[in-house]
Amino acid sequence: MTSKFSVAFVLTVLSFGLTLTAAAQSDALLSLYQTSATIPTNIEGIFTYPAPPEGFNPMAASDEELAAYGIPLRPDKVQDPDGYRQWTRVAMLMSNPRNRWYGELKPRKARGSLASAVPAAAGAQVTPLTATGVTAPNWSGVVNTLPGKKWSSTKSFSWVHGEFNVPVPQQAFSIGGGNICDGDTDIAAIWVGLGGFSVKGVNLGNQNNVAQTGVDIYAWCNVFSNSGAYAWVEWFPNPPAQLFGVNPGDDITVNVQSNSATGATFFIGDFTLQQNASYAISAPSGTACPKNPPCVNVGNEAEYIVERPFGDNTPSGFYPLANYGWSFWDFSRAKAFTGVYYYPGGTSAATYDVTMTDDSGTHIISVPFIDKGLQNLFVEAESCAVSGGCTP
Repeated sequence: MTSKFSVAFVLTVLSFGLTLTAAAQSDALLSLYQTSATIPTNIEGIFTYPAPPEGFNPMAASDEELAAYGIPLRPDKVQDPDGYRQWTRVAMLMSNPRNRWYGELKPRKARGSLASAVPAAAGAQVTPLTATGVTAPNWSGVVNTLPGKKWSSTKSFSWVHGEFNVPVPQQAFSIGGGNICDGDTDIAAIWVGLGGFSVKGVNLGNQNNVAQTGVDIYAWCNVFSNSGAYAWVEWFPNPPAQLFGVNPGDDITVNVQSNSATGATFFIGDFTLQQNASYAISAPSGTACPKNPPCVNVGNEAEYIVERPFGDNTPSGFYPLANYGWSFWDFSRAKAFTGVYYYPGGTSAATYDVTMTDDSGTHIISVPFIDKGLQNLFVEAESCAVSGGCTP
């Protein structure tokens, strides 16, 4: 673990070095976020941050101190008062060393996957806005996009943030009452991320990876029934990592911050359990990215997603979607390095409302709605995912 002396030394050196331009300061600060995660985990390539000392006050801390302890970037208190109030809540959670989770990372049962969407058929776009409606077999939610096709420290997305309540996972309701017990595990993954989304006929750049963090909820039913939920991080196609357990009803905060085209910080916290973790991860490389290498963050996509992840023995490889009922997101948004904010309720054609279909492509099983403002997102399970069960 990094000593207090070494952390203090890094901060002192940077405080002298960050004197040239705002751009140079920003680049140096992002570099500090990537290099300050000095504690190796049990999974190669995933590093975590030292915990702040007792009594650490994030409101009085410098930007460099926040970076050294893996606490998200601070919004401007005057220009973004609502964002600052929300950040204060997150920063206080992450500043208490007793709230930091340093447990063993475990293999995640499921794993993420890229999304290949197609324009929605006439009448299929349920969100009555001017955003672009598309369908995909594995993602549902919203994707904000920017015009660039190459990561830029002045134009790309800087971070994406979301807060949501963990739904209760079930298998689909049986017409005769109760739940269907098919012997498979039904999963819904709820997350924010950067990258990995493609649309037929649209050039969004080489989206061969996605940096993401969130929560899996799962339900299994045969002779016995089981359900649960846990936090995770993943830079697909690198292997995902399961973190601490969470519970239905918990309030979750998630954030992915882009430090460069090949580096990012992943923040996740549970306000209910008062538990959190932050990690610096590098982009997949080598054999992890065999197609269209290298795996770099294009920087032009920010996502708020409910997913049925990959890794099952179904014909498509996707797990059955858990009957999650609904997923409500609050205070969700992304910020570009230009300083402009983007929201799941965006109405431009560059915002994509993504509706999930079953394997056949004929049944809509998860749908996004915009509810009570640009920053609030409501995603709802539908059709065979709720009742009757979807057949491969």
